[in-house]
Amino acid sequence: MALLQPNMLWGMLAVAVPVAIHFWYQKRGKTIEWAAMRWLGEQTTLQHRGLRLNEVWLMILRCFLVILLALILSKPVIDRLGNVGKREVIHLVQADRLVTETYRFELEKAGRNGEPIYRLGAMPEKVDDLAKTADNAGQSKYLQQNINALADGNAKDFRLYFRNDGSLNARIYVPGEYQLFPAADSSRRKPIDILKNKPVYKGIIKVLLDYREAGERQTVQAALSALTEVYGFNFEITNKKGPASHYDWVFTDERWTDFQPGTTYVISGNAPQWDVPAQVIQLRDTLRMADSELVESGRLPEWLGDLLVQHLGLQTDNPPLSRSQLNALFEKVPVSRAQEYSAMRSWLLLVLILLMAAERWLALRKTGTSHG
Repeated sequence: MALLQPNMLWGMLAVAVPVAIHFWYQKRGKTIEWAAMRWLGEQTTLQHRGLRLNEVWLMILRCFLVILLALILSKPVIDRLGNVGKREVIHLVQADRLVTETYRFELEKAGRNGEPIYRLGAMPEKVDDLAKTADNAGQSKYLQQNINALADGNAKDFRLYFRNDGSLNARIYVPGEYQLFPAADSSRRKPIDILKNKPVYKGIIKVLLDYREAGERQTVQAALSALTEVYGFNFEITNKKGPASHYDWVFTDERWTDFQPGTTYVISGNAPQWDVPAQVIQLRDTLRMADSELVESGRLPEWLGDLLVQHLGLQTDNPPLSRSQLNALFEKVPVSRAQEYSAMRSWLLLVLILLMAAERWLALRKTGTSHG
């Protein structure tokens, strides 16, 4: 178990407060003579010496309340990523005949072992026999969206089966372990050379550069200028979001929630979100020389050109990626500790409420006994 706010554990020192209050009220009271009491008859008095049992439990409960409150404020999380042996194995398969035929043995073995198999799509669909499902090529763009939905904030052991046709060009973040099973078609026809068809796209491409840092905005704008020079693209670039405006591309360094259909989003400098649609491309680093390997190596215009070609549907076929290129696209990321704390926090709050209820019951019982 780890603590997100370990300094809050100093609050446990406040456990001395209920102990001090308890012993303060245990002090012997001063007897006050009252003349009228002599006429009320002889009274039996009982002097309590030492500590009452229920009062000891009351003090212990109050101490536990202070300790538990300090523990909640310290935000404890349990490192479930270290428990590899108990991860659920999930097979995510693109419904493509080439993929299912290439890895038939692995998929049949997964079925015999009772491991769940999901078909890749706009949303993952659990299937029993992939042979009975229709081919659905071109669904690899939903890979990140499907992984997010199946992970649900927990670490899994993913087995990813997909067609290696070069359509994957955005980084994929996987919470937990993963294995890649790409299938390439050796009978592909040669991809279209867009350099021979300049200009490749005659329409206007509306782009929004919503960056807080001017340096990052200038870097992306220079890359777009290079695409215009090489391929003849016509970009209409704005630096401020307008009301009711539609953009083909949005570049930003802030978290975005209002995703519009038909728009490709490139979000940089933020931790990956698990609930974003497939049209969102997430980069952990900012697009600056000091942070991004794409910018430092000069590959940013080429990378943006591949994204644009895919977005506009200009290239009908792409060369398959090498094993090293595929490994570079996939990245293992830890589960958000904020999500782990949120799950544990609900249980701690439940225990806190139960202890408070027990403390109030003992306190009221003590008060009723003393007045009885």
